[in-house]
Amino acid sequence: MKKMKCFHYHWWTDKVEEMEAWYRGIGFETRQRIGRANGEIREFNPPLEWEDFREENVQFRIIEMVQGQVNITFGQGKRDRFDHIGFLVDDREHNEVLKNASLLGWRVDEGERRTFISTPWRFRVELQRRKEAVRSEAFPSLARLELNIDRPGRLSALAELLGAEAEDKGETCLIRTADWELQLSRGQESSLESVEVRQREPLAGTDPVGVLMTSTI
Repeated sequence: MKKMKCFHYHWWTDKVEEMEAWYRGIGFETRQRIGRANGEIREFNPPLEWEDFREENVQFRIIEMVQGQVNITFGQGKRDRFDHIGFLVDDREHNEVLKNASLLGWRVDEGERRTFISTPWRFRVELQRRKEAVRSEAFPSLARLELNIDRPGRLSALAELLGAEAEDKGETCLIRTADWELQLSRGQESSLESVEVRQREPLAGTDPVGVLMTSTI
């Protein structure tokens, strides 16, 4: 599974406008906005800006933002809740991960465009086969994600799902491939804590839901 790329994460939050503004401030482009207004699901995509639809009280199902090899989405929620991380895969990798999920006994929701696998820790894993989910092969790309895990269970099982190496120390587990790393640590709530991206420009900041984002070359 050497080609598999970690490219994506998704949040539910009551701070959707603040999230969009923050990520635009560090160079991300808004690709789409889909939400419900007056009982109807509609698109509010650019070139529309927030002032064009603010009075409609839109409940956003998804706002998608992209930059380089990174795709970030978030939707309207009552509070901040981390939902999933995503991987770009080819057909072979997709099928291998599904076999691993079956061996682990994890629930799979397979679709034509993307597949979701439920972990025991209140977040999901997305398998995405559409190359157009990212903008290009240029920087930035996701290098490292740190997640807190609040429920029992063998953390290295996620490495088994993804076909990756694992360094399991019980309370922490480092899962890695040649392209990316995931660090899982025991915490009070299952959540994404920090993200490190590969890019040439320095970056250090915390987004509105509390994810620390830094950069490495």
